[in-house]
Amino acid sequence: MYFNAKAYSPDYRICEGFGNDEIRVTDRMLLKNGRPWIPVMGEMHYSRVPREKWEETLIKMKESGIEVVASYVFWIHHEEEKGSFDFSGNRDIRAFIELCHKLGLEFCLRIGPWAHGECRNGGFPDWLCEECRPILRSGNEPYISYARRYIQAVADQIRGLPLFGIQIENEMTWNPYYMEHVRQIVLETGLTAPLMTATGWGSAKLPHTLLPMFGGYPEAPWARHTHVLEPNPNYYFSRYRDDANIGTDLLERAEPGTISSDPEYPTPFMSCELGGGNQVTYHRRPLFVSRDIESLVVCKLGSGLNLLGYYMYTGGLNPVGRTTMQESLATGYPNDCPVVSYDFQSPIGDMGQLRESRFRLAYIHRFLKSFGEMLAPMEAVMPSEMPASLSDTETLRCAFRTNGTGGFLFINNHIRLEKLPAHPAHRFTIDLSDRTVSFETDIPEDSSFFLPVSLNLGGLDLLYASAQPVEADENSLTLLRVPGLDPVIVLNDGRRIPLTEGVNRIDSTDVILLPYEEYKPSELTPLPIERTPNCHDSALLLGHLPVEDHTAEYTVRWASEDKWLAIRAVGNLAGFYVNGELISDFYLYGDTWVIDLRSLPVREGCIKIQPFTEADRERVYLEIPFETGEHTPDAWVSREDVLCI
Repeated sequence: MYFNAKAYSPDYRICEGFGNDEIRVTDRMLLKNGRPWIPVMGEMHYSRVPREKWEETLIKMKESGIEVVASYVFWIHHEEEKGSFDFSGNRDIRAFIELCHKLGLEFCLRIGPWAHGECRNGGFPDWLCEECRPILRSGNEPYISYARRYIQAVADQIRGLPLFGIQIENEMTWNPYYMEHVRQIVLETGLTAPLMTATGWGSAKLPHTLLPMFGGYPEAPWARHTHVLEPNPNYYFSRYRDDANIGTDLLERAEPGTISSDPEYPTPFMSCELGGGNQVTYHRRPLFVSRDIESLVVCKLGSGLNLLGYYMYTGGLNPVGRTTMQESLATGYPNDCPVVSYDFQSPIGDMGQLRESRFRLAYIHRFLKSFGEMLAPMEAVMPSEMPASLSDTETLRCAFRTNGTGGFLFINNHIRLEKLPAHPAHRFTIDLSDRTVSFETDIPEDSSFFLPVSLNLGGLDLLYASAQPVEADENSLTLLRVPGLDPVIVLNDGRRIPLTEGVNRIDSTDVILLPYEEYKPSELTPLPIERTPNCHDSALLLGHLPVEDHTAEYTVRWASEDKWLAIRAVGNLAGFYVNGELISDFYLYGDTWVIDLRSLPVREGCIKIQPFTEADRERVYLEIPFETGEHTPDAWVSREDVLCI
């Protein structure tokens, strides 16, 4: 595999009109206090997380390497009734931002007015839709006056609080004049931020006053069919930023498996929606493993990404007001989503449970914190031999981020639902500005990782290392073992030094090799379940779906010391009730369903399950066996403070 990395230019230019004294925006990267910076941003919706769990959840985010918290503001959550704004409880946006700042986290405001986010009407209140439907998302009256009033109400709540970024609208691809109008309204209310942004996918036509942000997801549960998707371009390295398949439920549909044809942008490559998962829809229910998420990050970083923003990083729970608040066909949207659960299979789930992806991604975040200043100015170089098409699973997928004299080699040998073969003794030849580097390394099957090449790290003059960099300082280098790869350091003086786990002393440098540990979920204790007569109304659980009620109910009881309930159920969908209230619902797709027991007022609940019928077989895409009929669920409890599933 050959890379021509000679043409690196260290020059960059400041993007005028953006930034402040601390954060500057260039055409290549962000600068923080004058130094290159790759921030890590994670989405958490304050109005979808119980206020008493905000701090616990934000700490979990920070401990995993998140530096910036992003959140939509859902208009309907704050003004469900016309003229009556609610910023109390879970909706107290000022208290949430202040808590972020208290914990050392920055905040990115995604103010809309339209958000989407699988929210009812995309976040618009019902009364607004009824009064303004033909002129929504335009500069026409009375819509624009209502939008101005809404933005002013939000601004009044958070006045004086520093913001990292403000996103204008969402998935608006066709009207830059309206986007600029909204931006001006935001500024007139007194809100400002170093990054004024907009989503750029769908070949969006944006005003030059907004920075485009991009994304990419492991699947597309909004796709309007129930068969396996075409190959996903997000698992390939590319100079193209625009994944034209995002948002095709509402935007113009792209051809299957296509990406944008225009790689030229005068702004840094930044993401606000790199999928930490996907929210399942009623008709489409993918089941992810951690590698599905990790490899997305590896591909985007290798392709030049310089702001890593996840959607979602933390799941949540939809409020229920005068209406349900989730996206549904009943509200004129293309997808049905659960009434309460907004889990997203994210690193931190809807109840605060932790997934394997939360732990695996933390190593990449540590790398960006330690090496971001080095990586950010580096250009992405593609190899001379690229995959011939999105269906090509033989050609190795790789990219090189370089400063002209060295860099990081990014490799992705993983795609969803298919195990890619190993590439033993694969040769890489890299032409740098001052020399040519050539070496061989094995590429394990079903792997994604990155390696340092021709760099001085921790005081060592490396030719390359066959382990993933994590951290470095003047006299130490921390590496992570890549499963299936023998860890060695090869120095430019010709020495080849095998590494063992723990501390390896090389000259005056401590090289610390971390093991790749198998993920260990929390220990769970089985809990008995009792089939009981149906006594809960199914209207809230099933009312948005085209199904007849065939539910069965099961009672489960737990002890006061139990903190988490884990449920594995077979069927179509399920709801969990406490004192007659729907606490959570779950479209069943093979994952573990979690209930946080810590704040519940009683120690008894009801699991209500709607089974699949033969008629459902053609209506739902599943990646697990399709099973009809009634099946008794299994349940377990955990008494640990933090649940890992």
